[in-house]
Parts: sequence; C-alpha cells; structure tokens
Amino acid sequence: NAFISQNAERMLRARFKAMGEIQDMQRRIEYAMTLLMPEKVVQEMKNDPSGMAGLLSHLYRRATIAQSDLVGFTKLASQRHNPEEVVNFISEIFGLFDDLTDKYSVYKVETIGDAYIAGQAEPPLTDKNSPLSVVLFGIDMVRAINKWSRKRGENVSCRVGVHHGTVLGGIVGNVNHRYHLFGELTTILEVLEATAPEGKVQVSQACKLVVEQQMQDEGVQAHVALFEERAGDQLVTSKGEIHEYEEVKGRTFIVKSWASVRNAYMKAKVAKAAS
Repeated sequence: NAFISQNAERMLRARFKAMGEIQDMQRRIEYAMTLLMPEKVVQEMKNDPSGMAGLLSHLYRRATIAQSDLVGFTKLASQRHNPEEVVNFISEIFGLFDDLTDKYSVYKVETIGDAYIAGQAEPPLTDKNSPLSVVLFGIDMVRAINKWSRKRGENVSCRVGVHHGTVLGGIVGNVNHRYHLFGELTTILEVLEATAPEGKVQVSQACKLVVEQQMQDEGVQAHVALFEERAGDQLVTSKGEIHEYEEVKGRTFIVKSWASVRNAYMKAKVAKAAS
C-alpha cells in the first residue's frame, strides 16, 4: 500500500508539473501572438468557436499610419564587414522605435527591411485613436534616430510619411499568422515616406485636416503640431522618381513640433486620463 501510495503521488506530481509546463507554454505562445498582431485580434481568435479565426478581417475607416525609412543605413551596412554589428544596429534603432510605440500607444504593424510601420485606428487595432499622437510619434522617430547617430558617430537619419484614411486589416498565413494592413492607404503611405525630405515628417492633406480638427476639439495649442505646405508642383524621391500630388490625394505638409512642447502635451494627456 505504501508503494502504491508513493507511486500515485509521484504520478500526481509529474502530472502537475506537466500541466504547469503546458500552461507556461500557452502563456508564451499568447505573448508571442500579441507581438505579431493586435491584442484584441488575438482575443477574437481565442474566442472564435468556428475555427475560422484565420479569416478574420477588419475595415478601419479612421486609421492614421506612419511609415519610416532609414536614410544612410544601407551605406552603413555595406561598410561593415561584421553582419552581427549591422543586426545589432538595426535592433538598437527599432528598439528605440518600440519604446515610442509604448509612449504614444501606437501599434507596431510590421518592419520591412529598415522600414518601420505603426499607427492607430478603431478597435481592434488599438484602443486609442489619436491622429495627433501618431504624427508626434513620427516626429519623435526622427529625433530618436538623430540622437542615436550622434551617440554612435554614424551618418544615419530617417524620413517619415503619415496618412489618414480607410484601410483593411487581416490575418495572413495558414500557420505563421501575421496581421497586415491592405488598401490604398498603404500605397499612399509609401509615396509620402519616399518623397519626405531627409530628417522630416511629411503628412497628407487628409492627415493634416484630421489632426487640426482633433486639436481644435480637444483645445490643444496650435504649436504642438505646426504644418508647412510643400513647395513645388511635384513630389520627388531621393532617387529622382517623380510623383504627382494626385497620387496622395492632395498637397502634402511638413509637420514640426518642439520636443518640450510634445512632452508637455503627452504628460498632460496622461494626467488627464489618470484623473
């Protein structure tokens, strides 16, 4: 009887340990999924009894998305003989951008090469939807890379494009699920980013109008985000490719903001949310 009792106890302990390991693995998987898609989308997948979670899609009518591109990074990478050093550089830079997504409650959509795409929209993409926050996020991306370059003694900067409009979000992949954005917005965003001056944030007319409306509705001071219309009859990329303003639905604007003003605005916003 004592032998049977000890054996049963060992089996119970082993089962308990196995269950704990399974639960820990499930938590790890769920955490990994939240890195690949919005948290509320992950919840939808868990709650979907039909098994059709992979077909989930969402139409966002009020999305504001930013896309950045590193200027000078390709040259930097070509001059380095150690691939690990290049990977460490891009990891450091994207780590800085990741910190900014937390600061501005922006969702990181994806990275493509040295391009970084993030933004806000209605749920389930993000809980908060503030076009102004996305624009300020873009400005801080430029500031972060400039600070990194000075610290590292490198000649790298970035350009950012921001657009506001309608976009479709959906899960791609049968096994390795990823949440991607599709539609005209992404095409316009690529043009805005590619034709933005180095070290600047270029926004579309639609983005400017919705940000100005938000600032007016919330009583935000005008100098939190200042818009300057681009000169010239066409938009030109760094490679000399020409784009018409019609491609981005109107004139475009360079947006500026002082760091102290941005930080004061964000602190006031956080304090208001907490009260």
